[in-house]
This record gives sequence, C-alpha cells and structure tokens, in this order.
Amino acid sequence: MDLRKRRSQEKLQVALAHHLQNKTIDEITIGELTRTAGVSRQTFYSNFDSKQSILLTRIEALFAKSKAYFESISTREDLGREEVVELGFINIIEECNKERNMMRAAFTGQAGIQCLSLLKRLLSKLIADRILFQFNYNFDRDQLDTISDFYAGALIGTIQGWLLDTEGNKDLQTVARQVGRLIPHGLDAYLHARE
Repeated sequence: MDLRKRRSQEKLQVALAHHLQNKTIDEITIGELTRTAGVSRQTFYSNFDSKQSILLTRIEALFAKSKAYFESISTREDLGREEVVELGFINIIEECNKERNMMRAAFTGQAGIQCLSLLKRLLSKLIADRILFQFNYNFDRDQLDTISDFYAGALIGTIQGWLLDTEGNKDLQTVARQVGRLIPHGLDAYLHARE
C-alpha cells in the first residue's frame, strides 16, 4: 500500500473515532467523515466500501498487534499457560481501550454483526492454532472448530462486557486472571474426559 493511500485511511479512521465520541456510527454521514478527514468523497470510496469497513480495518489492525504480542510471549519459558493467556487477554483489552469508542461501535448497530463475525473468525483461528501447538492430542476438525468457537465466543463476550461497562466495576487484573485459568484448565478437563 502506498504512503498516500495509508495516510488517507488513517485520516478517515481518526475522523470516525472523533465523531464516535458524540454519535453512533449510524448517525455519522460520509460527508462529515470526509470533511473532518480533509479528503474527497472519491478518496473515501477508493479506500473503504462503507463506514463499517473502517471499523473492520481498525479491528484487523488491532488484532494483528495483539496476536503478534501473544505469539511473542507464548514461547517464553518463564511463563506458564495461565500467565500467557492472562497477559494476552490484558493486552487485547488494553488495545481495545485505546480505541474504546471504535470498539463500542464495533459491538453495536449495523457494524456489530460484521465486526463480531470478523473478531470471532480471528480469535477462533488464533485459539485453534494455539491448541494444536500446545496440546499433544489428535483433534479432529469438528472438535477443534467447536472448542475454538466456544472460547472465541467467551472471550468476545468478556471483551464486550468490559467495553460496554459504564460503571467501571470490573477489575482488569481479576478478569484476566479468571480467563487465564478458565481456558487452559477447561481444555485440560475436556482432554481428560476424552481419555
């Protein structure tokens, strides 16, 4: 991607984040986005299909960043399975918090279905890859799909609950520690029951 195209995309993403502070994604017009970003309507449509596609692009970038972090810590010998999941979860929540308005929009309105589907697909793939790497067990495709979809759905629900919590009653460290224990031990119990 050339530098000019990337800058236009970034301007439009920043413009969308700005407008999401006061409006829902459905209330924001393409005209408002292009004026705020300082780009033409033609530039908008040469980069994105819709306002929702801006969100999808941002989520993919956020997830790629979190996935790279997760993969970098998953091979560290000084961390156990629980700590790897816990730190990975904290990282994704912190990345989502940096883009809180965008992520809230991703979980609501017209964009919600597309964004949730994308996030589920990305998380399911990451979880399936980690399960195959970590466990010495011959999973068939259906088992692996069911397990990874289940945990992806649970993580999405937890992330969504965190982002939409307006009272701030949840402690990130406590939630991350619970997630860090549930996933590996849930898989252990599943494999033990299969023996």
